[in-house]
Amino acid sequence: MSNPILKILKGLNPEFVKLLSGSGLVFGFKVLGAIAGYALAYVITTNYGAHTFGVFELCLTILTILGVLGRLGIDGALVRFIPECVEKRQFNHLRSAYKFALKVALPISLVFAGILFFGAGHLATFFNSEHLEEGFKITALIVPFSTWMGLNSESFRGMKNMVAYSFYQRGTVVLIACFAIMLLVVKYPEWTHVPLIGFGIGVIGLSVAAGIYTPRRILALGEAQTTNNSFNSNTFLAVAFPMLLSTSMFMIMNWTDILMIGYFLEESHVGIYRLAFKVAALITFAQVAINSIAAPMFSSFKAKGDIEGLKKLVKNIGYLNVLISTPIFILILLFPEVVLNFFGEEFTDGVAPLIILAIGSIINALCGPVMYLLNMTGKEIEARNIILIASILNIALNLTLIPLFISLGKSGILGAAYATSISTVVWNALAVVQIKKQYGFISIPHPF
Repeated sequence: MSNPILKILKGLNPEFVKLLSGSGLVFGFKVLGAIAGYALAYVITTNYGAHTFGVFELCLTILTILGVLGRLGIDGALVRFIPECVEKRQFNHLRSAYKFALKVALPISLVFAGILFFGAGHLATFFNSEHLEEGFKITALIVPFSTWMGLNSESFRGMKNMVAYSFYQRGTVVLIACFAIMLLVVKYPEWTHVPLIGFGIGVIGLSVAAGIYTPRRILALGEAQTTNNSFNSNTFLAVAFPMLLSTSMFMIMNWTDILMIGYFLEESHVGIYRLAFKVAALITFAQVAINSIAAPMFSSFKAKGDIEGLKKLVKNIGYLNVLISTPIFILILLFPEVVLNFFGEEFTDGVAPLIILAIGSIINALCGPVMYLLNMTGKEIEARNIILIASILNIALNLTLIPLFISLGKSGILGAAYATSISTVVWNALAVVQIKKQYGFISIPHPF
């Protein structure tokens, strides 16, 4: 074995080695979920076309937005608090935090669902679409279950039970949805909302299963100890709200393009753009999978004050990100039309947006797990401020570039792609600078 390889192996953080050696099944779930996502896109696009895929993605966008708002950042706070409680063996606080999360988030989610259901007609008018009112009503019925599943899933991540965390994810929902849609399409070949119904079946089934299993796993962690210190919900919310703001801004940045394309253009354009976005997201697939597994480790290292260990873990993750993302980026640049044509000839209009989005994605991958690191180590406010700046920039760019490209006789979705990529580069650059300031190291992989 060559000396450079030996040097790399010796320099690996033990926690990172543990992550790699013990996460084969986790990555199996992640890969299966990713495949299911593209399979779902293929099933919808080949059976219904870009228009229905666009309607589905708009409804999914609203579902995601209300899911994030309904959870109030509490899901992120659970990921932060659970490892700390386990480390300190404060199992009574852990259980109180979980119960508090359910008592707060689920009622709020039900309120949002009711508002969406009864306001579906007005919201559909905003997008000037006759298909969206029924779709939004179906979406409203899914919202509380999505929130419930999200809270339980993040609880598993906090417990470092990454197999359960990976199973109770959207990837599994999508896999169930694929089978449901293939069954429903036989009987309802022309109903626009068959994909959404299939997705809802997946969410509801998985949320019920997670709702039963999660409390059992929490009880199994250890016996609750009687202490003089009771669970402080204000402290919990003090962590949750900055995370909500950060997540909300991140959500705005990720979904503004979809909403604005839906406003300025037809649903078919939404479908073409979303497919290009999903293909570009292949570049950061490894990053998302690795970061979700490593997030509790960031919290643990910070709790122990082991900044050197934290640095080594981030460096190792960065190298792995580069190793996986770079070949995918090159393949997308070389064969963008071939990839998009696989889903249907009408999707080849997304070649130029795909290339722009791919550039933003590779820069995202190269910068490393920056936002996870900030959020999991007590720097939620700094993370929030970064995403706030990027979100405002993203909104301004979408409002400017989509109409500008349309007025120039070019594709409006190309303007959205530029807006998304520029915003992505900005927030990553700001986060890299903040990590250097807070912890003294650069998250971008480098040989020294």
